[in-house]
Amino acid sequence: MQTFLIFLVAIFGYAEYFLFGRAQTYRPIVMCAITGLVLGDLSQGVIIGAQMELAFIGVQEIGLSTPQDMVSASIIGTSIAIQSGGNFSTAITFGLPVSMLVLLVQNLVYILISPLFVKKCEEIAAQGRTRTFSRFSFWGGTLLHFGPSIVLVTLTFVLGNVFAKTVVGMIPNFIQDGLVVASGILPAFGFAMLLEVIMKKDVLPFFFIGFLLVAYLKIPIIGIALLGVSLIAFMYFYDEKHAAKAQPEGGDDNEF
Repeated sequence: MQTFLIFLVAIFGYAEYFLFGRAQTYRPIVMCAITGLVLGDLSQGVIIGAQMELAFIGVQEIGLSTPQDMVSASIIGTSIAIQSGGNFSTAITFGLPVSMLVLLVQNLVYILISPLFVKKCEEIAAQGRTRTFSRFSFWGGTLLHFGPSIVLVTLTFVLGNVFAKTVVGMIPNFIQDGLVVASGILPAFGFAMLLEVIMKKDVLPFFFIGFLLVAYLKIPIIGIALLGVSLIAFMYFYDEKHAAKAQPEGGDDNEF
Protein backbone atom coordinates (compact mmCIF):
# COMPACT_ATOMS: atom_id res chain seq x y z
CA MET A 1 0.00 0.00 0.00
CA GLN A 2 2.82 2.42 0.84
CA THR A 3 4.49 1.70 -2.50
CA PHE A 4 1.25 2.47 -4.34
CA LEU A 5 0.76 5.67 -2.36
CA ILE A 6 4.34 6.77 -3.10
CA PHE A 7 3.60 6.07 -6.76
CA LEU A 8 0.60 8.41 -6.51
CA VAL A 9 2.69 11.04 -4.70
CA ALA A 10 5.22 10.93 -7.55
CA ILE A 11 2.42 11.37 -10.09
CA PHE A 12 1.07 14.32 -8.09
CA GLY A 13 4.53 15.90 -7.96
CA TYR A 14 5.15 15.67 -11.68
CA ALA A 15 1.52 16.57 -12.49
CA GLU A 16 2.40 20.14 -11.53
CA TYR A 17 3.93 20.57 -14.96
CA PHE A 18 0.86 19.59 -16.99
CA LEU A 19 -2.19 20.03 -14.75
CA PHE A 20 -1.61 22.77 -12.20
CA GLY A 21 0.48 25.20 -14.19
CA ARG A 22 2.91 26.78 -11.71
CA ALA A 23 1.26 26.00 -8.38
CA GLN A 24 4.67 25.02 -6.86
CA THR A 25 3.29 21.65 -5.73
CA TYR A 26 6.54 20.00 -6.77
CA ARG A 27 8.57 21.93 -4.18
CA PRO A 28 10.13 20.01 -1.25
CA ILE A 29 7.90 21.74 1.31
CA VAL A 30 4.92 19.98 -0.32
CA MET A 31 6.48 16.72 -1.49
CA CYS A 32 8.28 15.95 1.78
CA ALA A 33 5.18 16.66 3.84
CA ILE A 34 2.99 14.37 1.72
CA THR A 35 5.65 11.65 1.82
CA GLY A 36 5.84 11.95 5.59
CA LEU A 37 2.04 11.65 5.77
CA VAL A 38 2.14 8.46 3.68
CA LEU A 39 4.82 6.97 5.95
CA GLY A 40 2.97 7.95 9.12
CA ASP A 41 5.30 10.74 10.26
CA LEU A 42 3.88 14.01 9.00
CA SER A 43 5.80 16.19 11.46
CA GLN A 44 9.17 14.81 10.37
CA GLY A 45 8.15 15.19 6.74
CA VAL A 46 7.32 18.86 7.30
CA ILE A 47 10.62 19.44 9.15
CA ILE A 48 12.69 17.79 6.41
CA GLY A 49 10.68 19.63 3.73
CA ALA A 50 11.33 23.02 5.32
CA GLN A 51 15.07 22.33 5.53
CA MET A 52 15.24 20.89 2.03
CA GLU A 53 13.31 23.88 0.70
CA LEU A 54 16.16 26.11 1.83
CA ALA A 55 18.64 23.84 0.05
CA PHE A 56 16.65 23.99 -3.21
CA ILE A 57 15.38 27.56 -2.93
CA GLY A 58 17.53 28.75 -5.83
CA VAL A 59 16.65 25.83 -8.12
CA GLN A 60 14.49 27.22 -10.94
CA GLU A 61 14.15 26.50 -14.63
CA ILE A 62 15.73 29.35 -16.57
CA GLY A 63 15.65 29.19 -20.36
CA LEU A 64 16.69 25.76 -21.57
CA SER A 65 18.48 24.80 -18.36
CA THR A 66 17.18 21.73 -16.53
CA PRO A 67 17.72 21.98 -12.76
CA GLN A 68 17.93 19.12 -10.29
CA ASP A 69 14.79 17.06 -9.94
CA MET A 70 13.22 18.13 -6.64
CA VAL A 71 10.34 15.65 -6.73
CA SER A 72 12.54 12.55 -6.62
CA ALA A 73 14.97 14.11 -4.15
CA SER A 74 12.12 15.04 -1.79
CA ILE A 75 10.27 11.72 -1.95
CA ILE A 76 13.26 9.39 -1.75
CA GLY A 77 15.24 11.52 0.68
CA THR A 78 12.31 11.86 3.07
CA SER A 79 11.29 8.20 2.83
CA ILE A 80 14.80 6.90 3.56
CA ALA A 81 15.29 9.41 6.37
CA ILE A 82 12.03 8.40 8.06
CA GLN A 83 12.46 4.66 7.54
CA SER A 84 16.04 4.69 8.81
CA GLY A 85 15.38 7.07 11.69
CA GLY A 86 17.59 9.73 10.14
CA ASN A 87 17.17 13.46 9.65
CA PHE A 88 17.73 16.15 7.02
CA SER A 89 21.35 15.07 6.48
CA THR A 90 20.15 11.58 5.57
CA ALA A 91 17.53 13.00 3.23
CA ILE A 92 20.06 15.14 1.38
CA THR A 93 22.63 12.32 1.25
CA PHE A 94 20.27 9.97 -0.57
CA GLY A 95 17.95 12.45 -2.22
CA LEU A 96 20.55 14.33 -4.27
CA PRO A 97 22.07 11.26 -6.02
CA VAL A 98 18.59 10.02 -6.95
CA SER A 99 17.65 13.44 -8.30
CA MET A 100 20.79 13.48 -10.45
CA LEU A 101 19.94 10.01 -11.78
CA VAL A 102 16.41 11.08 -12.65
CA LEU A 103 17.77 14.23 -14.29
CA LEU A 104 20.13 12.11 -16.39
CA VAL A 105 17.27 9.88 -17.55
CA GLN A 106 15.14 12.92 -18.38
CA ASN A 107 17.92 14.45 -20.46
CA LEU A 108 18.44 11.18 -22.33
CA VAL A 109 14.74 11.10 -23.15
CA TYR A 110 14.84 14.71 -24.34
CA ILE A 111 17.84 14.04 -26.58
CA LEU A 112 17.12 10.56 -27.96
CA ILE A 113 13.35 10.01 -27.89
CA SER A 114 11.70 13.44 -27.94
CA PRO A 115 12.79 14.27 -31.53
CA LEU A 116 11.12 11.06 -32.77
CA PHE A 117 7.98 11.91 -30.83
CA VAL A 118 7.89 15.45 -32.26
CA LYS A 119 8.29 14.06 -35.77
CA LYS A 120 5.29 11.79 -35.23
CA CYS A 121 3.26 14.76 -33.95
CA GLU A 122 4.16 16.71 -37.10
CA GLU A 123 2.95 13.82 -39.27
CA ILE A 124 -0.39 13.72 -37.44
CA ALA A 125 -0.75 17.50 -37.74
CA ALA A 126 0.00 17.37 -41.46
CA GLN A 127 -2.90 14.92 -41.88
CA GLY A 128 -5.27 17.40 -40.26
CA ARG A 129 -6.20 15.07 -37.38
CA THR A 130 -6.53 17.84 -34.81
CA ARG A 131 -8.22 15.82 -32.06
CA THR A 132 -5.70 12.98 -32.35
CA PHE A 133 -2.87 15.50 -32.40
CA SER A 134 -4.14 17.18 -29.24
CA ARG A 135 -4.50 13.93 -27.31
CA PHE A 136 -1.29 12.39 -28.60
CA SER A 137 0.86 15.46 -27.93
CA PHE A 138 -0.54 16.06 -24.42
CA TRP A 139 -0.81 12.57 -22.96
CA GLY A 140 1.97 11.06 -25.03
CA GLY A 141 4.34 13.88 -24.20
CA THR A 142 3.45 13.68 -20.51
CA LEU A 143 4.05 9.93 -20.30
CA LEU A 144 7.22 10.21 -22.35
CA HIS A 145 8.82 12.94 -20.26
CA PHE A 146 7.68 12.01 -16.76
CA GLY A 147 6.76 8.32 -16.94
CA PRO A 148 10.38 7.10 -16.54
CA SER A 149 10.89 9.47 -13.60
CA ILE A 150 7.79 8.16 -11.82
CA VAL A 151 8.92 4.57 -12.35
CA LEU A 152 12.43 5.36 -11.07
CA VAL A 153 11.08 7.02 -7.92
CA THR A 154 8.80 4.06 -7.19
CA LEU A 155 11.52 1.46 -7.77
CA THR A 156 13.98 3.37 -5.62
CA PHE A 157 11.41 3.50 -2.83
CA VAL A 158 10.86 -0.28 -3.09
CA LEU A 159 14.60 -0.91 -2.88
CA GLY A 160 15.06 1.90 -0.37
CA ASN A 161 16.08 0.06 2.79
CA VAL A 162 18.43 -2.39 1.07
CA PHE A 163 19.77 0.31 -1.19
CA ALA A 164 20.38 2.68 1.70
CA LYS A 165 22.21 0.12 3.84
CA THR A 166 24.36 -1.00 0.90
CA VAL A 167 25.32 2.50 -0.12
CA VAL A 168 26.02 3.64 3.44
CA GLY A 169 28.27 0.66 3.97
CA MET A 170 30.24 1.52 0.83
CA ILE A 171 30.73 5.22 1.65
CA PRO A 172 33.87 5.95 3.71
CA ASN A 173 33.38 7.77 7.00
CA PHE A 174 35.21 10.90 5.88
CA ILE A 175 32.87 11.24 2.90
CA GLN A 176 29.83 10.81 5.14
CA ASP A 177 31.22 13.53 7.41
CA GLY A 178 31.65 15.80 4.38
CA LEU A 179 28.06 15.15 3.32
CA VAL A 180 26.85 16.07 6.79
CA VAL A 181 28.80 19.34 6.64
CA ALA A 182 27.47 20.03 3.13
CA SER A 183 23.90 19.41 4.29
CA GLY A 184 24.43 22.11 6.89
CA ILE A 185 25.86 24.57 4.36
CA LEU A 186 23.12 24.14 1.75
CA PRO A 187 20.29 25.61 3.86
CA ALA A 188 22.51 28.54 4.84
CA PHE A 189 23.34 29.15 1.18
CA GLY A 190 19.67 28.97 0.20
CA PHE A 191 18.71 31.35 3.00
CA ALA A 192 21.40 33.77 1.83
CA MET A 193 19.87 33.73 -1.66
CA LEU A 194 16.47 34.42 -0.11
CA LEU A 195 17.88 37.38 1.82
CA GLU A 196 19.34 38.76 -1.39
CA VAL A 197 15.81 38.92 -2.79
CA ILE A 198 14.41 40.40 0.42
CA MET A 199 17.01 43.17 0.66
CA LYS A 200 14.99 45.64 -1.42
CA LYS A 201 13.59 48.93 -0.22
CA ASP A 202 9.99 47.87 -0.89
CA VAL A 203 10.30 44.66 1.14
CA LEU A 204 13.03 45.32 3.70
CA PRO A 205 10.88 47.28 6.21
CA PHE A 206 8.43 44.37 6.49
CA PHE A 207 11.32 41.99 7.09
CA PHE A 208 12.57 44.03 10.04
CA ILE A 209 9.05 44.48 11.42
CA GLY A 210 8.60 40.72 11.44
CA PHE A 211 12.01 40.20 13.03
CA LEU A 212 11.30 42.71 15.81
CA LEU A 213 7.90 41.18 16.53
CA VAL A 214 9.43 37.72 16.87
CA ALA A 215 12.57 38.75 18.74
CA TYR A 216 11.07 41.18 21.27
CA LEU A 217 7.34 40.44 21.46
CA LYS A 218 7.76 36.66 21.10
CA ILE A 219 4.91 36.38 18.58
CA PRO A 220 4.78 32.87 17.02
CA ILE A 221 5.54 32.40 13.32
CA ILE A 222 1.87 31.57 12.64
CA GLY A 223 0.90 34.91 14.13
CA ILE A 224 3.45 36.71 11.95
CA ALA A 225 2.11 34.89 8.88
CA LEU A 226 -1.48 35.89 9.69
CA LEU A 227 -0.35 39.47 10.28
CA GLY A 228 1.37 39.45 6.88
CA VAL A 229 -1.79 38.16 5.19
CA SER A 230 -3.79 40.91 6.90
CA LEU A 231 -1.35 43.60 5.75
CA ILE A 232 -1.44 42.31 2.19
CA ALA A 233 -5.24 42.30 2.21
CA PHE A 234 -5.32 45.83 3.62
CA MET A 235 -2.85 47.13 1.03
CA TYR A 236 -4.73 45.41 -1.79
CA PHE A 237 -8.18 46.75 -0.89
CA TYR A 238 -6.83 50.19 0.02
CA ASP A 239 -5.08 50.53 -3.35
CA GLU A 240 -8.19 49.28 -5.15
CA LYS A 241 -10.42 51.76 -3.31
CA HIS A 242 -7.96 54.61 -3.88
CA ALA A 243 -7.78 53.81 -7.60
CA ALA A 244 -11.58 53.80 -7.84
CA LYS A 245 -11.78 57.25 -6.23
CA ALA A 246 -9.08 58.59 -8.53
CA GLN A 247 -11.02 57.55 -11.61
CA PRO A 248 -12.93 60.55 -13.05
CA GLU A 249 -16.72 60.40 -13.18
CA GLY A 250 -18.12 59.32 -16.46
CA GLY A 251 -14.84 57.69 -17.39
CA ASP A 252 -16.65 54.67 -18.76
CA ASP A 253 -18.66 56.89 -21.12
CA ASN A 254 -15.47 58.06 -22.81
CA GLU A 255 -14.38 54.52 -23.58
CA PHE A 256 -15.18 53.26 -27.06
